[in-house]
Amino acid sequence: MKFRYKVLIMNLILLSLATGIVGFLLMQRSYRTGMDSEIRSAVAENNLIQSSVEYSLLDVLNNKPYNLESSLQEIGDSVYNSMLSGEEALYIRFKDSFVYQCSEADTFPSDQIFEYAENNRKNYMLHQEEDKLYLYVTSYTPLEGSTMHVVTRRDVTVQHDMLNQSIQNYRQIILILFAVATLLLLILSRLLTRHLERLSDATEAFASGDYSARTTIHSSDEVGQLADGFNIMADSVESHVEELSDMVKRREQFVADFTHEIKTPMTSIIGYADTMRSMDLSKEEQQQALGYIFSEGKRLESMSMKLFDLLYLKDHPIDIRPFSANALSENVASSMSPLLNTSGITLDVSVDAALLSGDPELLQTVFINLIDNARKASKKGDTIEFTGRKESDTSYSFMVRDHGIGISEEDQKKIFDEFYMVDKSRTREAGGAGLGMSLVSVILQRHDAKLNLESALGEGTTVTVTLPCSEDREGGAHEEE
Repeated sequence: MKFRYKVLIMNLILLSLATGIVGFLLMQRSYRTGMDSEIRSAVAENNLIQSSVEYSLLDVLNNKPYNLESSLQEIGDSVYNSMLSGEEALYIRFKDSFVYQCSEADTFPSDQIFEYAENNRKNYMLHQEEDKLYLYVTSYTPLEGSTMHVVTRRDVTVQHDMLNQSIQNYRQIILILFAVATLLLLILSRLLTRHLERLSDATEAFASGDYSARTTIHSSDEVGQLADGFNIMADSVESHVEELSDMVKRREQFVADFTHEIKTPMTSIIGYADTMRSMDLSKEEQQQALGYIFSEGKRLESMSMKLFDLLYLKDHPIDIRPFSANALSENVASSMSPLLNTSGITLDVSVDAALLSGDPELLQTVFINLIDNARKASKKGDTIEFTGRKESDTSYSFMVRDHGIGISEEDQKKIFDEFYMVDKSRTREAGGAGLGMSLVSVILQRHDAKLNLESALGEGTTVTVTLPCSEDREGGAHEEE
């Protein structure tokens, strides 16, 4: 549906609601005012009739003997003929039965009207009879230990007919108003949306590949601002088409390199599998090796999904939970042990007990990458230090230190860039793809952790990672011990 028709429909809906509510309230107010006037007149009339009946009763009560029921019939007939017209009716009720009715054919609608007519209070009731609307008013008079009710009836059909006539007239006026309003709103919406249609045409042309498409809308309102914004955007897109194309190529290369990078966590699986293949192990050692292969396989499955989310969905939630620093270090050492043994490099682990907060699988990936980088920079016989120390009540620092070739200052500025490799030939031989440190950076950012890198050529590299401690770290740390 076009926007102009939406504008038209919404305005018609609002107009119909406004006119309907206002018209309903006005007609109800008029009807209520007229009906209130009829009720006041009927109550005054009933008061007058009641006074006349009671005054006539005084003469009867003062002359004995008397028959009240017979006397009330005579009084009712006299009052009705002298004070009421043929369109009105009079009823007199004594001892819960009607002793007088102006017409025998009349049937009283309900006894409910007598329930509250006590203590000189008036009660009224509206009752519909076929095409007539009647207003009944009753009064209460105590008489010889019983009750007498004087009921008058007035025809108020005219007021009801006036309401129905007003509704019909109002409907006719509304139909005419809607016809005129629809025509005017259609013209107005056409004028308001013509610029949007021109902008839409330019957008479609731009989307089809015509990057030179522009709008020629000159207006100081929001539509004009939108058109100016479109032209600015189009200029920017057109000037960066080549850059966007290069970005697509880099994204495709990223996917290819990422697929290659996920092979790095499999080093532990390959190491344990090679140990089982090349060495004669005991049953217990075989079970232990198979257990590591299974756990690392599951970790690889979980890690690959999480790393993909971290690279492409920067706001993807991670599983933050307490974990033991000792358990983390043991898992890292176990995962790296086969590869380090093959390389002839020693891993020296010294970690203080503490309870930390984070995703242990992702953090395990961080330290495996750091230690693996240290391994690539070291030579046979070197030692890599992996330590963990509690810096304060709220922070804990892990440190990975090697004594290898080191990293130059220029390379340190680029080491966290995706696919950047300090020594490409050496890294490729070791199975790297230049994603390790970029993944480390993303994971640590999601953990609100800090990373500090210190390195010098020929002296080695020290990487320090500072993590927050868990709130209940004290009890958790001792429990782990």
